[in-house]
Amino acid sequence: MSTKFWNCAAIFLIVVTLLIVLKFFATKTIFYGVFYFFLTLFFIYIFVKEKDLAKISDARREKYVSKIVKKYDIKNENKIKNIKKVFYYIETIGTALILVVIIQRFYIGNFKIPTGSMIPTIQIGDRVFADMVSYKFTTPKRNSIVVFKEPIQNKVLYNKRIMGLPGEKVKIEDDILYVNGEATNFRRYSNLGIGDREWIIPKKNDKLEIIPEENYNETYKSASFNIGEIQKELKTNSLSIFTFMPNLKFTVNGEETAPVLDFVHDKNILKKLIAGETVEVILDEDYYFALGDNTDNSFDSRYWGFVKESRIRGRALVRFWPLNRIGLIKEPQQNEVINTLVQTIKNLKVNIDKKFLEKTNDNKINK
Repeated sequence: MSTKFWNCAAIFLIVVTLLIVLKFFATKTIFYGVFYFFLTLFFIYIFVKEKDLAKISDARREKYVSKIVKKYDIKNENKIKNIKKVFYYIETIGTALILVVIIQRFYIGNFKIPTGSMIPTIQIGDRVFADMVSYKFTTPKRNSIVVFKEPIQNKVLYNKRIMGLPGEKVKIEDDILYVNGEATNFRRYSNLGIGDREWIIPKKNDKLEIIPEENYNETYKSASFNIGEIQKELKTNSLSIFTFMPNLKFTVNGEETAPVLDFVHDKNILKKLIAGETVEVILDEDYYFALGDNTDNSFDSRYWGFVKESRIRGRALVRFWPLNRIGLIKEPQQNEVINTLVQTIKNLKVNIDKKFLEKTNDNKINK
């Protein structure tokens, strides 16, 4: 292999080693800053060196085709051309797919909305672009629509609106969301799932306790349940923990709160809970309270608890499908401003019409 290849391999190994070191010893901002610097540099290099890289690729492809032709003694020119085409398409499509996956994972995500939980803001079947960079350097703000990996099956991507921040207390009463005891007026929220309870949202360094009511091992054995199957079910659907472990409690700094399902996926923690042992964890991340705009038909934090910060992938920004509704996904503040302006204009028109009628009536009386 050429010296150039070994130089590239050495640079790649150095970059990977540096990122591994930063992942364990540097802050999140520094790690992602360095990561995106090298990733963006890689794309710039591909763009600048496009022609040179194409020539190298063509030469390599010709070399491989020549080996195949020589090995199988292919004389037919059409067959040789077809082999070249096959290699060209494989290389082109393969490279394009790799680049698309990298861009979607780390820069601009492309998501299809499967449910109506965010109606009317986002409709079923809408396709949206999400910013996958911002939350590597900042934290979600209230009212931001985020895309995250749900904690139930640990594989499906949800999109909801962040309505509660780390350390805050949330409650829904009379269709109003209360944050730290103060009423909000963003939109109507049903208390389905949460009921009349007030929940504290966990933050980094809080003490989480998961308290089982009893030793479930004994219960399952006496009822001839297969504990292995129960563990398997809990790994794939952590919300079923409340079926297998009734009255399981979650507390943060001694206050009872919503489920924190991330830890149910941990095999060792699961074993302790089934055995009736209380699990204590010092949290290493912040958590968020996520709600759907379509409050009566949204499976969200009211039912399954909080969203861990590292689960949040990006922020929904632009709707690009269907074409008749293409545009920015507006935050409620913008909608409220527009509604206020519209209402002001309507009121102004009513006042003008009223004054005009009064003036007209006065003129009629004077006549």
